[in-house]
Order: sequence, then C-alpha cells, then structure tokens
Amino acid sequence: MAEILAFPGPDVPEPAQPLFAATERVNDLIPGGEYLLHDVRVGQDTWDLAGHPDWQDKAGTATRFPFAKFSQRWRDAAKELVLLQMNPALAAERSPGNPMADNWPQIQEPIKPVTAQGNLKALTYALQTVDAHRLVRFDADDWERLPFLLVQPASVEDKQTGTTLSPLVGRGRAQQLAALWQATQITGRNGLLGHDLPFGGREINELFTGRGKRNQVHPHEHVGHLLGFTAWLIDHVAEDVIAHVEWWAANTATEAPVSQSELRQRMLGQVLEIAHHTGGRVPGSRNLNGELTLAHAPLARLHGVYDADEAFDAGRWVQSQLRGRVVLDESCSPCPLPITAVPTLDGGEKPWTVRLIAAGSELDIWQRRIVYACMYYLSATLMLRDSQLAILTPNCVSAEEVQRPDGTSYIKRTLTAHKTKNRHMPVPTTVVVNSRIQHVIALMGRLQRALGYEPEIHSLTGLRYLFDQRLATPLGKKARIDAREGLYLDQWFVKLMRGAGAELHNRAVIRHSLADLKVNMRQVRITAGQAYAVREHGQALAAAFGQWDTAAVTRGYIGDIYKIISPLEPEEVAEVVQEDVGRRMRWVAAQRDTLTGNGLPRFDAAVAAAGAPLSNPAPLTPARLKSLGKKNRNVTQGPLTLCMWQAEGAMCDGEGKPNFRLCFPGRCRNSVMTRVDRARYELMRRQQLAIGSESSQRAAAKMDEGNPHIREEFKDLSDDDVYDIVIEHVNAYVREALEGAA
Repeated sequence: MAEILAFPGPDVPEPAQPLFAATERVNDLIPGGEYLLHDVRVGQDTWDLAGHPDWQDKAGTATRFPFAKFSQRWRDAAKELVLLQMNPALAAERSPGNPMADNWPQIQEPIKPVTAQGNLKALTYALQTVDAHRLVRFDADDWERLPFLLVQPASVEDKQTGTTLSPLVGRGRAQQLAALWQATQITGRNGLLGHDLPFGGREINELFTGRGKRNQVHPHEHVGHLLGFTAWLIDHVAEDVIAHVEWWAANTATEAPVSQSELRQRMLGQVLEIAHHTGGRVPGSRNLNGELTLAHAPLARLHGVYDADEAFDAGRWVQSQLRGRVVLDESCSPCPLPITAVPTLDGGEKPWTVRLIAAGSELDIWQRRIVYACMYYLSATLMLRDSQLAILTPNCVSAEEVQRPDGTSYIKRTLTAHKTKNRHMPVPTTVVVNSRIQHVIALMGRLQRALGYEPEIHSLTGLRYLFDQRLATPLGKKARIDAREGLYLDQWFVKLMRGAGAELHNRAVIRHSLADLKVNMRQVRITAGQAYAVREHGQALAAAFGQWDTAAVTRGYIGDIYKIISPLEPEEVAEVVQEDVGRRMRWVAAQRDTLTGNGLPRFDAAVAAAGAPLSNPAPLTPARLKSLGKKNRNVTQGPLTLCMWQAEGAMCDGEGKPNFRLCFPGRCRNSVMTRVDRARYELMRRQQLAIGSESSQRAAAKMDEGNPHIREEFKDLSDDDVYDIVIEHVNAYVREALEGAA
C-alpha cells in the first residue's frame, strides 16, 4: 500500500501575545491619528486614514490601506509592520527587552501615510511572489532564490513577451520583505519568514545593481498637442463659458419657491415669456431615452431649485399646460448672451457650440473643462507642479508699465508662485509671464466671484488659494463630501479634454478629435523643459521656468533633454556657453552675405576685432571657440535673432543683458538675423494668423509691419518648407557641436 505524505504547510508562528489587539484604535497608535475622520480599528481589513494632516492631495479610496489583498497568512503581520513603520516608538513600548525592538527606532524612521501606502503596495507584490512559488519554510536557500523571483513577470502575457521588472522595483520589494522579517522578530511571528537573515545578510542594493536612467519619464508630443488645444480653448471658448456662468449667477433667484405649486407657476410664466420673445420656441433637451422634453432642470435652477425630482415634476406639468402651443428647441436658451463664432474646417464660421444652458452636458461640463484647461496651460508653460498649482493665489499676477530708453513702453507681467519640492514650507518665487497667463488668472478670478464663495486659506502659506474644488463645481451645487479640497491634474482631467475635443471635432471647428490623447502629468515638466532647452542658450530659460536652483536638480533634467551640455558647476556651464558663442559667431560670419538687421554694423565690428579666428577657414578647436566666445560675452542667440547686446539703442530695455520677451528682431540696433532666424520669424507670424483671435491678428500685423521683407522672402514657400529650413539648421548645428567641429 502506498504511503501518503502530507504536503508541508506554513510553520505555525510561535505562540505570542499579539502586539496590537484587534479592537485597538489605529487613531491612538499613529502620529496625527487624532485627526482621522473615521474610527479605525486594528482588526479591520481596510484602514481609511482620511483626515490625516499629512495627506496633501488624496481623497476617497486613495486614503485607504487594503489589507484584504494579503492572504490570511500575512495579514496581521502586514498591519503590525505598517504601525511600526509609522510609529517606531511602539516597538520598545510593546516588546520591552527585545533586541530588535530596542534598535528599531534607529533602524526605522517614522514615515508618513503616503510612504506607508507605497511600502504596503510593494510588500503586497513581494508576498504574492512568495505565495506563487510556494515558499513555505523560509531558509537560506529560499532567501537566495528571491532576488531572481522578485523581478520575474507575474502574468502569462508578460512571460510570453519576456518582460522583466526593473532592478529598482525588485529592490523596493526586497526592502519591504526585509522590513517584514525585522518586524516578525519584534512581534514573535518568527515562523513566517524564518530565523535566517534575509538574503544571507547581504546589502539589498548589491543584489539589484542595475540602475535606470536618472529620469525614466521622457518628453511626449501629446503634451504639445494638448497645450495647443487648451490655448485655443482659452482664446475662443473660455470667455463664453465664464460670461454664461456670470449671467446664470446674476439671474438665479436667491430664494426658492416655498411650495411645489409656486414653482410650477413661476416656471410656467418663465416659459411663456421665453416663447413670447422667440416666436414660440422654448428650451428643450434630450432625456436618458433620447426623447426631446422641456429643459426643466436649467429652468428650475433660475428659481433656486436644484432638486432633480422637483424640477422634473414642475417641468412635466408646464409641458402639459403648453402642449401644442410651443415648440421644444435644443438651440433655445433663456440666456441672451451670444456664442463666439470660430473658423470651421471648410473655411466658414459658426459658433463653437449651439448654446450654454445650466445643464450637466452643457455649461456645467464646460465650466469644469475650462478650469482644468487653464490649470494645464499654467502647468505646461510655467512647468508648475500640482503642489505649486494648488497654492496659487487668486491675484497672483501683477502688471507694471516699463519705459524703454527710446520713450516707448511695455507691460511687464509677473506671476508670484511658490517652490514646493523638497521643502518643508513653500518658498515664494516669481516668474515673468505672458498676457494669456494674466488673462487665465483673471478669468479664474471672475469665475470664483460669480460662484459666490470665499476662497479657502491654505494651511502651508496662510494665503487664499485659487484652484479650490468649488471652482469646478456648478453654480448652486456642492462638491462631493469625499472630494479633495483642491483641484489636481489627474488622469480624469485627460478624459475631460478628450470629451471637449470630441465635441468640438463633431462641430467641425477643430481638425483632430483628441481620441488618442494620452498624457501622463509627469511628462509635462520634462517636455516643457525640453521645449525651452533645445533653443539656443535654452538651458538658462529651462532653468528659470523649471526653478532649477541646485546642480543635482539640473542634472536630473539635463541628462534627458539637453544632450549638448551637462552642467555640473557654474564654471563648467560658463565655459560651455562661451564655446557655443564662439561656434555661433563662426556660423553667422560664414553667412555674412545673407544677414539682415540693424545690428550689422556691431556684428561687423566684432568680426573685425576677432581677426584670424573668423577669417581662417580651418576648423577651430574647442579651446579657440571658448576664447572667441569669452571675447564676445555680449553676443546671445535669441529665439528670432542674434543679439549683439549693447545698452545704447536696445529696444528691449534689458538690464545688463537682452530681454528676448520684448525683443524687436531686425529693428533693434543689436539685432542680426540669419535666414534661419527669419524663417522662425515667418513661422511665428503665420502661427499668429492661424490662431485667428483679435490679439493674435494684431501681433501678426505688428510683426509684418516691423519686417515686411521677411514675408516677401518666404511668400512662395509652404509652412512645411519654412519649417524644414529651421530643422535642417538645428540638426546640422547640433551634429557639429556633438562632433566637436567648428
């Protein structure tokens, strides 16, 4: 008879008094627990730590710890580890005399809930690997195998494609397994992971030696596509949306009817008045079944009624009273404000939408879309993080008129923000911005005032903040109870933009529907940094907008987006800039016959002073280029011109250096334009014309007035042809810089 062998099960943990009773309150065990909104017990399989002061931007399910994802074997141990990591002092308090417990506060620093969540997720995946490979009795051999198992794919699909996890992920999971082993030595659950040292006592960093790139996130073209779309919304749609919210706010009754009968009579009189002015047409809308009915909800809102059932009852009664006397029309609205007409794809013009009544599918959704579009535009152009957007104040842009030496003036607009990353408290900073950003902030201020709420005071800055959750909440309604206090550019925002794109595409007012739009907000800063940095001398521009105030931060971005230079120290940056100036002088001098601009006399004087380096056709060494650049510190390449900076005659009123935001290419006495500069200039002029707004038309006309010969020079070339001129130059210049030739 065959002998039956029992399959070995997990070791039974040594008998011990649990470190934490199932009925104990987590509120009493962790720092900040007194602020929790819920009564959380250790024995619960889901801990909701909502209300903890260290949550900066999470709400809803994002504040939960799902211990139910662990098998019963690991669940209690995982809870104990989380508590010991968040409050290391509990170890010695609950397990006195235990050597591991006595040393735990030195091994483990207190962590915040968001870090504990990340650790718990890593531990979840690590223990799933342990269970999947049936590692039951942990010994030295099991610990030896784990470094290889932790980076293996978990799904069949990943195995078929040969996918493996990065060493960084494996290291994170291994660290949590080692932490769990240490916790079991404190709690007495030695049977779970055995007595052998994790991974043979070796350093976990040595087990996972592979290092990824400094920045795993790469620039993406969809960031630019979405930036163009949001700018179009701001120029053509935002004013209509804000104006309609203001109208509905001004015309909504402050007191609702005291009875349903009164609401019916009020709505009946209102509908009759609308029909009188429209020739018998009244606002209609489609219900869930697709049937055309009276737009009862928007009409009820004008009477201060937001309850859907009350609005439906009154609307159905009014419709029954007027059956056959009025015509339901989906384009009719009680609001008399017009909708802006925009150019269509067939060359004509029509309103970008039919109407904007206070309904979920019309004004309500467009209000939300515009708020998020403005947030994205600020983030993508100013490289603002979510944490920085969250503390922008309602009146954060100031404007002042600055006089130029020639008697003309310009408006300087400055945005006040805060640096937040790696800082205990936000640090004030400023950046010069364009008129559209000033317009964005003004629009959001108007919206806030129309909605009639007082902005909250931010706990970190003591200032009122602009992007309150209520800013995107329709008039008269309340934000969700579990919603975060502020607004954030999460993935739901991308869905909002896709919906806006699809609606406008169906109206034939934009060419692309944005159906394939995929934007990870982590890509926004790196893409914006690249857009600035790839310009000539763009590292300074990227550093200014990115607020790169340390060499380490700069290297993190530069490693991916600006291959020509890798600044480590200020001296090295200066040398690279000098070499680039020398190379630029060589390039421009070689094209003397094609140069234009009022700065040519100053350029010729610089060439004559340089002598042999600019007259010798032989390539120059990097040292000669640096020497040439050092002698011409006043030379700077801007977006549209080479600047031979001298304060006398400068039209930008720069303080010791050119201010390209106020540059007058071609006309300034410092300006020298190559054919590539003029091609960029022409592309910008055409882009301003394509935008079609009143301000952009003025800008295009001003550019043409300043340099009419540029339009004539490229009049026979298409946009693609002019673009190719720029690209060919950039590729050739970068290639030469990388090869070390001059």
